[in-house]
Amino acid sequence: MRHALRLFVGLVIWMGASSSIFAEESKPFGGFQEVVLSVQDIETWKTFFTNAAGWELRHEGSIDGRLNEYWDLPDGVAITEALMANVGTETGFVRLVSISGAERAVIRSNDQSWDTGGIFNFNMRVKDMAAAREELEALGFQASTDPTEFTFGPFRVKEWIVRGPDGVRFALIERIEPVLEGWPNLRKFSRAFNSTQVVADIDSTLAFYRDKLGMEIYLENVGASAEEGPNVLGLPHNLTTQIPRTVYILHPDGLNEGSVEILSFDGAAGRDFSDRAVPPNRGILGLRFPVNDWNGFLERLSEKEIPIVAGPTALELKPYGIVNIVAIQSPEGAWLEFFSTSSE
Repeated sequence: MRHALRLFVGLVIWMGASSSIFAEESKPFGGFQEVVLSVQDIETWKTFFTNAAGWELRHEGSIDGRLNEYWDLPDGVAITEALMANVGTETGFVRLVSISGAERAVIRSNDQSWDTGGIFNFNMRVKDMAAAREELEALGFQASTDPTEFTFGPFRVKEWIVRGPDGVRFALIERIEPVLEGWPNLRKFSRAFNSTQVVADIDSTLAFYRDKLGMEIYLENVGASAEEGPNVLGLPHNLTTQIPRTVYILHPDGLNEGSVEILSFDGAAGRDFSDRAVPPNRGILGLRFPVNDWNGFLERLSEKEIPIVAGPTALELKPYGIVNIVAIQSPEGAWLEFFSTSSE
């Protein structure tokens, strides 16, 4: 059902969700397990996630050399990584990857929220927005707007879309009321639970995720703001009522847990970064989804005529062990990887 947005948010949102990777064994894959950030300085991001977000380091070191071939990187490239996790959770990780020995552009360089291509941001809940803002601004993180408070249905929330090194954006969401339930591991920042892509053609992207990959719609919203004024996306205050936005959130099981959000603007056009959204470029490089039916998933890619851009191959992906992995891209360049610990 379509209804107007009173004030656009990441729509990411407000309901508690299970932390399990798969809701049903019958599904070929689950919501994303991790966000992959290609960064210049791993130590800077490790410090951020440990101190500001309250996360922990789960793994760090060099990677399986087969990843170089899988990503089609030049000879002589060296890759190190660190896997960060919200304490007490087994999904919604962020994998930091540093690649040396190759030219690396920033994927969404100096972008605006209405610029298309690649992955715009990923989302985490926050315990105390004021404290988070003070700490992040002291670290040099910036945003296009201040944290914005608004009401959506029965919920009152604050949201803040922050930009850090390497062009990485993330959205922080604080529930004001009613009291947030179902997130026992939320100390400072929660696990990553949603990720947004800004697209020019919402219909083709929706068809890709829903009709080809088989995801279910968790949320749909269409419309402009009811009033002019501040907004989390940094639109000019006098244009918020004149620029409708279309949003879908999708997930294999229709959940807001490792979900994909697609967003389009009607009346605001900018640059397109689709061609840059590939390894080894810097920024939010991609999302990784766990697969529980490897052969069935590959068959679906073939049946739906979804091109494979990397793999399939087998390599070690810590802490999961040896995995089969394959990469595809959305119609507007989002890099999506699917991995399985089983060959069947």
